Amino acid sequence: MATSRKISKERLALKLSLAGTVLVASLGIGYGLYVDSNAILLDGMFSFLSMGMTGLSLYTAYLVSKPDDRQFQFGYAHIEPLINVVNGLLILITCLFAFISGVQTIVKGGHDIVLEHALIYAVLSTICCFAIYYTETHIAKSVDSELVRVDSQEWLVDGILSAAILVGFILVVIFDSMGYSRWNAYVDPILVSTLSIAASVLPIKVLRRNIREVLLVAPQNQAQRNVDRVIEALSKQYHFDGYTHHLAKIGRQYDLEINILVKDDAHWTTKRQDYIRQLLWNELSDDLGETWLSVSFTGQERWL
Repeated sequence: MATSRKISKERLALKLSLAGTVLVASLGIGYGLYVDSNAILLDGMFSFLSMGMTGLSLYTAYLVSKPDDRQFQFGYAHIEPLINVVNGLLILITCLFAFISGVQTIVKGGHDIVLEHALIYAVLSTICCFAIYYTETHIAKSVDSELVRVDSQEWLVDGILSAAILVGFILVVIFDSMGYSRWNAYVDPILVSTLSIAASVLPIKVLRRNIREVLLVAPQNQAQRNVDRVIEALSKQYHFDGYTHHLAKIGRQYDLEINILVKDDAHWTTKRQDYIRQLLWNELSDDLGETWLSVSFTGQERWL
């Protein structure tokens, strides 16, 4: 029941995000073309890109909730970090192209914008983006969803872009009142270049975290330390002749393989082996949550 509620909240958050991206993308692209603002157009294109990725994340949330089947015999958990890597790469590429576009416009002497309509868009977009960001952040914490967490980071980036655009356009008004209107043409491309650099920080963090999972790098966290501690304690208590273990985190699932060397066949009956498996599960299940646990016993070191 708890898992069902978690999946339901996760999908609700992503559906809300999808509806928000449609609204903000339409406003951004429409206003950007109308007022001739590359900063607003960047904001709208970022939202448009997010729309596709949110739809993909929603489908991924459906997939990872499915049990393993004949085609995906280890389940669908590995799809989640893969989608997050693709998501992060697309955001990073968008930021790169935006930066290049901004620099080129500055070199060409900038361009003017229709200020009144630009301010209206900036206010509406900023409110919408931060409202969805805070909603998704709350849901991500309550259900511990990496998909929703990554999606909320996109809204944070979009919200920062919109807020900075708003500040920039307010500066244009201030420059006009102070008699420095000749610099107004540079505000929009400077905003685009600066914000694209600032916005690239979040996708880089997402990529670092999720590429480690795609490559099956052992997690360096409390779960890893607890696994080491529990297995070592059981080895001393029940006198294993040796052991190895391998831990990986893939999306919301941990994969843990434990190989135990036991040379006394008479002592290590099937019943005793199952008893050790149960002890391991009892000690580790709270920390590891959804875990693919495999515990094997062998009398030969070559199988460790």
